[in-house]
Amino acid sequence: MRPDRARAAELGVDVEQIGAALRIALDGLVIGDYLEGDRAYDIRLRLPQERIDSPAALAALPLFGASAERPAVHLGDVAEIELAVAQTEIRRQNQGRIVEISAALTGDQPLGEVLFALRDDLQNFPLPAGYSLYYAGAFESLERGNQLVLTLAGLALFLVFVVMAVQYESLRNPVVILLGVPFAMIGVVIGLMITGLPVSMPVWLGVIMLIGVVVNNAIVLIEYIELTRQRGAEVLAAVLEAARLRLRPILMTTLTTVVGMSPLAFGFGEGSEMLRPLAVCMVFGLLFSMFVTLLLIPSIYLLAQPKAARGAV
Repeated sequence: MRPDRARAAELGVDVEQIGAALRIALDGLVIGDYLEGDRAYDIRLRLPQERIDSPAALAALPLFGASAERPAVHLGDVAEIELAVAQTEIRRQNQGRIVEISAALTGDQPLGEVLFALRDDLQNFPLPAGYSLYYAGAFESLERGNQLVLTLAGLALFLVFVVMAVQYESLRNPVVILLGVPFAMIGVVIGLMITGLPVSMPVWLGVIMLIGVVVNNAIVLIEYIELTRQRGAEVLAAVLEAARLRLRPILMTTLTTVVGMSPLAFGFGEGSEMLRPLAVCMVFGLLFSMFVTLLLIPSIYLLAQPKAARGAV
């Protein structure tokens, strides 16, 4: 509807009156409420549907000016009415208009893979002048969550390293202990490949938990090696003795956790799909980290010793 302001002024009709008449004709006007029990319903006064179902019907709406001396005029006398395609709503973000394009997953692929594939496909997508493309919604939440978890994991490793460096008063043993963490992640990758699960927030949470368990087992092993060496044992003998004595405790703690989380990892029970990635991460990561703790950590410890100590072996 395009009002003719000059024509409306000649006929004594204000543009505001034209808008009010259209609003009342199309949406109606609440003139009261109806009470039924403890609930209230609006009483809306509006024109019948057949009076507003075409531009010609709207053009026949009567308008009354501010002066009672002037006769009523029709809406078509002071405005041009036609059918046209228009937006039902205008969305804005950061003081600019946006057009939101959304989609729903079919379930064939996880959200992360779909979003990254979509981003790759739209890199060279031609846009009209004045338009730009940006990602929000689930994509923005996913990236923010991944960055947060990576930050937390890095902070956790840093704090663990600082605490161990202060306790050992050396950087050698903390480095040896933390070197087992990347190798333990191989078990997580294997578990995700076997189960076909994508990398998601529960997986990252499981990785943080796994880091704590791997570091804890390595600390116990290295601490016993140092204690054995203080008693006068050589490096190799101390490593073998510590690995032999810590074998059963590490097996017990690992297997009990793996058995306890196996039902959740296999997806038993209602709602288990939400925490299944975390359980898979813990089960496969712990099984692989058991070999890392018993085989790799002692080997790295031997290689990290000074030549004089290794030469005495």
